[in-house]
Amino acid sequence: MGSITHLGVVFLNYNTDLDQDGTFRWVDKTAVEVVFLLWFTECFSADSHCDEGYLLFGEHCYHFETETVKNWQDAENYCVAQNGHLVSIHNQEAVSFIQVSLWMGAHDSITEGGYHWSDGTPVSHTNWGHGEPNNHNGRENCVEMVTTENGTSWWNDLNCDAHQDWICMIAKGKKPIIPPEPPSPVPGNNGINYYQ
Repeated sequence: MGSITHLGVVFLNYNTDLDQDGTFRWVDKTAVEVVFLLWFTECFSADSHCDEGYLLFGEHCYHFETETVKNWQDAENYCVAQNGHLVSIHNQEAVSFIQVSLWMGAHDSITEGGYHWSDGTPVSHTNWGHGEPNNHNGRENCVEMVTTENGTSWWNDLNCDAHQDWICMIAKGKKPIIPPEPPSPVPGNNGINYYQ
């Protein structure tokens, strides 16, 4: 099995052996090129309403953050600052779309066992692993999705201070907020910024 990075997204689970016609194929035997064509037109077409760095799935745009890990609250704060929230999952199709290990927006920090999504939507679908949620040592109030190399995934409650990858989710058509860059220091001022 191999991986391809295309437009900043890592695609996993294709056979690294070339077929007789010189084509890489996914494990399910579809040609990689066809998947890229379908993926590109579905996720990055002009009418997709997702900004660069976001993927369209259903009615939302998703930003997968796998380069910088954060604790649950810092990841949620980042997503809110981008005009969204940590991902909320409401059906098995969304679970299949995500297929990575990361923070999700579910937590029970208000009432133990009373899980809800950070975007305010009700928890209508769950995918807890065996024996989960277990609130190990009374310190697990946030939820991660755990995904194995074979694609099996489940939810696990975890200490909110753990550092994980995460996914921001924003409504289709909503623009992420890009923070302004700080002004460059004036030459010769020893790094002090002067504002006019």
